Amino acid sequence: MTTTYKIHPAIGIARVGNSPESFYIAPERTGAPPIDCDANGIPVVRDGVEQPVTHYKDAEHRIKRQAARFRIYVYDDQNPTGRELKLHDTVVVELQQSGQLFTADLTDIQWTVYLANKKSSWYEFQQLDGEHGYEAGHPLRNPEVTSPSHRQKLIIDVGPQTVSWQNPKERLANFSPGSSPGTPASFPPENLRPNPITTLGEIRSVTGPDGHNRLLVLGGLGNSGSSKSGATEPSIQHYANNDGWFDDISDGPVSATLICKPLTIDGYPAPAGMTPLTIPVDVPAWVMVGYPRYAPQITDIVTMDDLVYDIAVRYFNYAPMIYGHPPFDPHVAVTDVRAWREKARWNPDYYPYFWRDIWPILTRPFAYQFVTDFDAMTGGDPHQTGKGSGGNMDPDQISIPPHAGENPTDCQTRRARRQFVYSVLRKPGQENHLYTGDATQFARLFAMPFLCGDNPLTNTVASKFLRLTETMLFILHQWAEGKFVNEKLEDIVPPQPPEPVALDQGVLGNGLGGAFCPGGEAAWIMRNPAIYSGAYRIKASPSPLPGSLSLPPAISGADTTASLQSGQEPGDLTKYSAVPWQADFNECTTQPIDITYANWSVIDPDSTLGIIPDRTQLTYWWPAHRPVVVNNVPWSPTPDTNAGDITMVSIWSLLGFVIPAPGSTPENPNFEVVEDQIST
Repeated sequence: MTTTYKIHPAIGIARVGNSPESFYIAPERTGAPPIDCDANGIPVVRDGVEQPVTHYKDAEHRIKRQAARFRIYVYDDQNPTGRELKLHDTVVVELQQSGQLFTADLTDIQWTVYLANKKSSWYEFQQLDGEHGYEAGHPLRNPEVTSPSHRQKLIIDVGPQTVSWQNPKERLANFSPGSSPGTPASFPPENLRPNPITTLGEIRSVTGPDGHNRLLVLGGLGNSGSSKSGATEPSIQHYANNDGWFDDISDGPVSATLICKPLTIDGYPAPAGMTPLTIPVDVPAWVMVGYPRYAPQITDIVTMDDLVYDIAVRYFNYAPMIYGHPPFDPHVAVTDVRAWREKARWNPDYYPYFWRDIWPILTRPFAYQFVTDFDAMTGGDPHQTGKGSGGNMDPDQISIPPHAGENPTDCQTRRARRQFVYSVLRKPGQENHLYTGDATQFARLFAMPFLCGDNPLTNTVASKFLRLTETMLFILHQWAEGKFVNEKLEDIVPPQPPEPVALDQGVLGNGLGGAFCPGGEAAWIMRNPAIYSGAYRIKASPSPLPGSLSLPPAISGADTTASLQSGQEPGDLTKYSAVPWQADFNECTTQPIDITYANWSVIDPDSTLGIIPDRTQLTYWWPAHRPVVVNNVPWSPTPDTNAGDITMVSIWSLLGFVIPAPGSTPENPNFEVVEDQIST
């Protein structure tokens, strides 16, 4: 097996905060709290376990930033599922030029990160327009800036930064003006109002007592400001596009180089004083900087991991026992992924595990009652989850698969419960359906999830309501058909992913996987297979140059599709998102969705609107990311209007965090707001 070095997680999530010095580490399991650390980034550990955050704000009531943590794993014959490297490990290196085999002492790691913000230079965000390429004439943000050289200055770009551990002076680097002398750079004007942009963040090389050298990436301070305010107060006129505005959200690639002292060459001692070897890590990573996660332990109905996992399964042969070619053998190598995709299909005989795969999806809506004023228990269908309740989500009933010797009536009753729950799930093609239509008796039940979709705002390329991913629906279909395993009944420990894979999945489990209007950490670009080099891996542009990052095709003349195929540049994942970030964040509470027609993209509304009156349905966006009401009290005092957006620019750091209340358990959860400066 060829020795390969990879950075994990494949995609990390950092978060802004207005505390310039205090931070914590991103959670690395879905729904887990962030990880507490000291001022140097060393995790707080008790009895060998990293401890959760106890305070999300510093002593001056400023929100701590969330650091994305990266590690390097080696894959070889001794470690086929990966082993994390630490300093002074012995590594084996074969030089391609000479064919010589070295053993070497890992003395240092050079980490390089390139963050940028392209929002103000990109196209306007207009719901789903642009997802499959922008049409000629699609408006730009800041359209009056037409010169390529001037438009380049709309990109916040100070170039890549590098840190390493051996020299204490090289352990910290900033993405701030002047941080890369001699490098072409661009930064917003200093007179932005109400807040200037002073940095996109920083990176830190951290080595703990165990010798593991890791990278921490911290984002900006959450600042947003306008260059157009002049003598008047700055103005916000749109949830996503506001000319003259900048914010310090960002994203970009993460790479590394191993610095090694040669020990042997082809089995002989290496000469004393030999130049250190530099080994580029084979598989880089990516980092996205999002806004604070104010309800960090409430899981989104569709997480970013659900989305990226679905792409990996259906496009990159990531789980061949679930989706692939008969006989669905995971040990058969795929050499031509494109040819594989043409014939791949779902495995009808795949059996998911109830408690590992199914129950976590079914129970996610239950926690939404703590961040909305929508009663998830209304009517008992389909969200009644209480153990022994007898409801359609009673785990005592729906966790038992068909088995030999059971009472046929009980078997049929349990099957009916499972089929009912599956029947109310919104299927592909039903994104514009408010009600389920799978059976006459269920015709007036809301289809689930009962949340806004990618475009509930207009009737052009409409996608009114959210649905689960294809992979999630397949897993739940198998369960509904009785093809699943209750691992607790069978006393089975289901397979768990290796540590580095668990990192990839767990980190993204705390990001938003839909709806994308434009979304949370990133927009619909995350479901485009073209941006990936493989499962979970963003395809990076081979040579992004400071001061010359790509401009919109309308300015540069490049082809949009070709630019996706060539790889992503710094700032390319977040450039679709709202500017400033507080505008969309503030307005994503509820939405009155026009439900006059089920399929707006086909029916011409002009021909019948005079006959059929408009009908609307008030629907939530994604309250796990943006709480609305907690314990019958509005979480934020800002109205979901442009005026409220401006207020949110200033007060976002005063808002409280929604965390489990004392005595809360997974079986009987409860949540409360803490560290709230608004109400006090």
